Amino acid sequence: MTAVILIVLLVVMLAVGVPIAFSIGLLAVAGLTLAGISTPSIAAQRMFSGMNAYALLALPLFILGGNILVAGGVIQRLIAFADVMVGRIRGGLAQVNVLANLMMAGVSGSATADSAAIGAVMIPAMKERGYTADFAAALTISGAIMAPILPPSLIMVIYAIPTKLSIGAMFFAGILPAVLIALLLMGYVAFARRKDALIVPAQTGFRVYVKATITALPVLAAPLLIVGGVRGGMFTATEAAGILCGYAILLCAVAYRTVGLTKLIEVFRESAMTTATIMIIVATSNLFAWYLAMENVPNAARDLFQSLTDNPFVFLLLVNVFLLVVGAFVDTVPAILIFVPILQPTAVQFGIDPIHFAIVVIVNLMIGLNTPPVGTNLFVISSVAGRPMMAISRALLPFYGIKIVALLLITYVPALSLWLPRLAGLHN
Repeated sequence: MTAVILIVLLVVMLAVGVPIAFSIGLLAVAGLTLAGISTPSIAAQRMFSGMNAYALLALPLFILGGNILVAGGVIQRLIAFADVMVGRIRGGLAQVNVLANLMMAGVSGSATADSAAIGAVMIPAMKERGYTADFAAALTISGAIMAPILPPSLIMVIYAIPTKLSIGAMFFAGILPAVLIALLLMGYVAFARRKDALIVPAQTGFRVYVKATITALPVLAAPLLIVGGVRGGMFTATEAAGILCGYAILLCAVAYRTVGLTKLIEVFRESAMTTATIMIIVATSNLFAWYLAMENVPNAARDLFQSLTDNPFVFLLLVNVFLLVVGAFVDTVPAILIFVPILQPTAVQFGIDPIHFAIVVIVNLMIGLNTPPVGTNLFVISSVAGRPMMAISRALLPFYGIKIVALLLITYVPALSLWLPRLAGLHN
């Protein structure tokens, strides 16, 4: 009961704006004190052990690699490529937005970074073509949720900490779900903008397509390098993160010459700050998760779910509802580090594949990024678009329907998540 009260207090503190790391750390220490464990050295040791994981080495490297590519202006190349591919059809610029989000997802690994980078370019352009700012903003953040689902995904690296799952297997598992979300969004855009006038291209022909492809190909090669290297056994996901950094520097600083020494230093500083913020959350979340384990909360949660149902399909439905609510109030990283150690063992008890369950959890929490009152993406895009959060939230309503359909398909068609990892030999 004490643990349940502390979890409720945690959600309340996060909802009212108390910094995430402080909220988790304070309640973890309070719980341990109430349990009779008040030795500071134990808390420090558990926090350090939470950060002392080989998989976490990939985190700062993926952040740095993605930030270098974004700073190098690759988003403009990807948008130009997407515009040539789909920009001339009805609703073409909205289709460009979705396709650019899909391609950028394979570069940055961060939904908030994609929302800011793509929104800054696409929202003004879409407004010039007659789209409302609210529609453009809603579409942008709906597409941005693909970033943590496609490799390289920062969220998957964090998910591997409490679960010990293969990052490479999760990378492959996220590919088809992300493509599914993109196709559903593009289908909705085609329907919603079916009365738009056709755009007559200024230039057409084979050469135009070839030029756009050649311009974007070095950027598109970054995720292919990661996925191909992991699949071929040439390097681990952590080593792939280091290779991505080296490739990003060569591409942006040497080939494109869009990142000079001054900008590179600034990118390193921003990446270090982002990493430090996440690592503090990881440390305090590990302490809180350890307290919950001591209080036998994972087993209690398993017993609770098993008392409600013995059907894995119903269990997945309950988890989806729970995580959609959690995602609206709790940011992604603490939600994974606190609730996954409780839910994942229960899912395994119900016979659900852990890799499949990981993708279900991540998609749920990505929808939460776009859900008020605490949706991080909403705050980001509201600032970029200069529109109130509630106005964008109203424009998001049909997109919520699209994402729920995608979530249900991903939840109840495990092959969408498991076919590629098994084909790649990364999962049984």
